Amino acid sequence: MDELTAINKIVVNLGISSRTLRYWEQAGLFKSTRDPQSGWRLYDDYALQCIRVTNLLRRLDFSISEIKAVIEKRSLEALRQVLQKQISRLDQTNAELDARREVISGLLKMLETEPAMDLSALENILLPVALERKKHVVSPSLFQNQGGFQMEKMKSNQDSVQLIKMAPARAIAYSVVDTEPESKASEPVIQWIKENKLAGTMRLFGFNTDPYPSGENSAYGFGYCATIPEGIEIPAPFYEMNLPGGVYAVVSDYEGDPSFGWRKVQALMQDSEWEWKYDDARHPGLEEHIEQADGKGYLIPILVPVKRK
Repeated sequence: MDELTAINKIVVNLGISSRTLRYWEQAGLFKSTRDPQSGWRLYDDYALQCIRVTNLLRRLDFSISEIKAVIEKRSLEALRQVLQKQISRLDQTNAELDARREVISGLLKMLETEPAMDLSALENILLPVALERKKHVVSPSLFQNQGGFQMEKMKSNQDSVQLIKMAPARAIAYSVVDTEPESKASEPVIQWIKENKLAGTMRLFGFNTDPYPSGENSAYGFGYCATIPEGIEIPAPFYEMNLPGGVYAVVSDYEGDPSFGWRKVQALMQDSEWEWKYDDARHPGLEEHIEQADGKGYLIPILVPVKRK
């Protein structure tokens, strides 16, 4: 019989959050059992192999669907196919970088013969050769009946990013500190919403709380909140949370793993050419949970409070 490994040991040994492991499992990449005493998830040797393979391929930016194909088929041909797709994507990225490098090099040579010029002349030089930055947009259809977002297209190097303006809102919230706090925090909020027949009017958000996830401690804080109308009393152990509204950058990754989306957030915040930055006064960032049409899980765009630099 295979030796079973508890989720907390995997978190420490592989540096993968328990949350990420659960999302990968929900995507059908492997299965776990439960320790009847501790309640922790346990993984056999095959599941551990799947986790290690998934972790390695995820670091190389393979999608969950591509990784699932490799694991299910367990063939070198399946691996070859997804590797070839990744090579094609990298070739396209390299071609774009080479084109940009060529443009910049050409401008440098041009400026060697033009020691001084006014802004009008500079604009005339840049206009025909400057490469337009990619426009990445979250499909507005995802946000139908989600509160009437005002949306604005923007330019960014990062995938699936859009600016939205959200109105302030009052919310009922509940948070938990645990090795797997998400489900323990979400279930009471969702149940309360159902009991009060507010499912069609509310918006559901997840958010990190103190203590924040780290490699030193497998337990961390996570909370859920749902927007509610004024005048509704919030019973214990829930608490009131006021969402300040304002401008948010929406970063989307619908592979079932918000941690991958947060990597995009980090890259976006480090983009020196982008004119927005994280707004600490409106912390935290939010993970909106939009139930899929078939009722099987949620789409999870990440809403990051931003302000102009």
